[in-house]
Amino acid sequence: MKLILVAAFALLALLSAGCDKELPDTVPPVISWVAPQDGDIVDPGAVGQLVVVAADDRRMGFVVFFAGVDMLGMVTTAGADTYRITVECPADVDPVIHLRAFAYDDADNGTSADITVRVRQ
Repeated sequence: MKLILVAAFALLALLSAGCDKELPDTVPPVISWVAPQDGDIVDPGAVGQLVVVAADDRRMGFVVFFAGVDMLGMVTTAGADTYRITVECPADVDPVIHLRAFAYDDADNGTSADITVRVRQ
């Protein structure tokens, strides 16, 4: 009986030790646009901010902003989950700009959010 109890406690100790390990992070962050909003109209030459809110169930890594295929900037720190960059709308740009923000967590899980803005002609 004593041997069975010792074996049971040893098994319990092994199982408990295995439970302390953190599972791999496979959940991507969530991201949404704050500014501009989808469909907004911007003036050529105007300076403004691109702002997204991104959060992760564990820890955020960074956010990257794109206009079409052109990378506009990367932000690695945020204030209260808000990521922002300041950009200028070129004077000679297409009348429609597709903006995309990618959010990545510390485990390199990623997701994106897209909007389209129009440039006043």
